Amino acid sequence: MFTFKPLLKAIALNIMSWLVFALVLLAVYFALLRDWQMNWGATTEDVNRYMAGDELLEDPELNATRAVLINASPEQIWPWIVQIGYKRAGFYGFDKLDNGGQPSAKSIIPEFQNLKAGDFIPGGEYKGELFNLLEVVEMKPNKSMLWVFLKGTPWQGATWSWGLYKIDDEHTRLVSRLRQKYTFDSAQAVISWSMIDVIEIMMMRTTLLGIKYRAEQN
Repeated sequence: MFTFKPLLKAIALNIMSWLVFALVLLAVYFALLRDWQMNWGATTEDVNRYMAGDELLEDPELNATRAVLINASPEQIWPWIVQIGYKRAGFYGFDKLDNGGQPSAKSIIPEFQNLKAGDFIPGGEYKGELFNLLEVVEMKPNKSMLWVFLKGTPWQGATWSWGLYKIDDEHTRLVSRLRQKYTFDSAQAVISWSMIDVIEIMMMRTTLLGIKYRAEQN
């Protein structure tokens, strides 16, 4: 007589095996890889310096400072940052995920160069509604810019700061700092933040390298 018990037991064991595997990977990540990826490309000076918006969040669980050295002046890099945004110039990264499949811009777009403090930048769209809306809170042309996430989970309240630090006439350090306080009020929130903590570097690294490539080619 057929019984479901062996099948259910096998499925349960399989699920448990995958859960254990995922937990082991997370443990390795937090023990060995997290500090490296949180400061990818950044020097000690980059990590320790004040950036716009640092005072808005106290002791955030996510405090990621990433940087690239670009063979260009701040004036050549700045326009690429100003035009970032969903269905604007894109994020110079995974366009199918973060720009609705529309290719990120490969040139400066004049109509997106009039950004100013108080403006809003769309971060994405779901079922016709914009989410992860970013407000331009502070802006110092060719030097720094601060964005704050106003709408959309789980990023609401996060700060995204940009800094351009001139080395000489042909070299600039571009630094990005992303800060957010995590919530742990549900299993879903814990799983969500664990995944974001691991994969967010892929998006940020691609954006920084995308800006570097474009600024050096134009």
